[in-house]
Amino acid sequence: MEYRRLGRTDLRVSLASLGTGGPSKMGQNRGATVDDARRLVRRALDHGINFFDTAASYGDSEILLGHGLAGLSRDDFIVATKYSPLADKELKSPEGVQASIDSSLERLGLDYIDVIQVHGLMPDRYDAIIEQHLPVLLEAQRAGKVGFLGVTEQAHDDVHHETFKRMAADGHFDAFMVGYNLLHQTAEQDVLDAAEAADIGLIVMIAVRRALGNPARLREVIAELKAEGHLAADALPDDDPLGWLVHGDVESVPEAAYRFVLEPSAISTVLTGTANPDHLDANVAAMARGPLPPEDRARLEETFGGLALGLGN
Repeated sequence: MEYRRLGRTDLRVSLASLGTGGPSKMGQNRGATVDDARRLVRRALDHGINFFDTAASYGDSEILLGHGLAGLSRDDFIVATKYSPLADKELKSPEGVQASIDSSLERLGLDYIDVIQVHGLMPDRYDAIIEQHLPVLLEAQRAGKVGFLGVTEQAHDDVHHETFKRMAADGHFDAFMVGYNLLHQTAEQDVLDAAEAADIGLIVMIAVRRALGNPARLREVIAELKAEGHLAADALPDDDPLGWLVHGDVESVPEAAYRFVLEPSAISTVLTGTANPDHLDANVAAMARGPLPPEDRARLEETFGGLALGLGN
């Protein structure tokens, strides 16, 4: 397993990391048990994964993750979770933020959270978060309840990463969860260089979601892009539009997608949201094979690099 620095936190995080959100939410949608969660977490640790991401809003994911990590040395893993900044469509009160942190600690069974993240923050709420929530986050940090502060974006709406631009400029937050995949490459222009300059750790989400993990959905997305004039009719095949990526040591389109996003040096870790240990094995093995062939990356950048549509699902 390769390890990278999570920006100025100086945490050394595994390049492949385990996310507990996405469609399956650690297997909750198929009735995963505590034992299933424990097996998944232990499989991840066996691979050298040390970074686990969750959220208060992911159903029972914090509870399942907490059970999976129970009994392990606290030095063996890093946990990032999130609190929702809104309650009933209004900004959560400072007391609500503190209560959310305390509840996450209880569900996870931990004394402290390594990274607490503002979940899905849109740029029009940023100033209010700094004014009303940041003091609570800093107090939680001083109290030893959290180590570092982060933000996650709404990738399909904030396609040019305006929230990131705000946080990179003021220095309050240490880490950022960015939507980045081979169909949605705007982070390459709007985020990567600025994150390195500000020493902000980058956590990649939506590297693989439905559009890159489901062949039927991928065909639909490419057909829509052609119909709307975003792609030329002959830019990619209709039936297997990204099949040309599968050659040499690249075994699938999802593998190519993971290998696309791990290449930039600004990226600290790439989330994989699978709840299937066998899929986890495959995803870790894929990332261990390193970046895509340069000519394939170049074709992907030429084909999709000019799009700003928040694609992925």
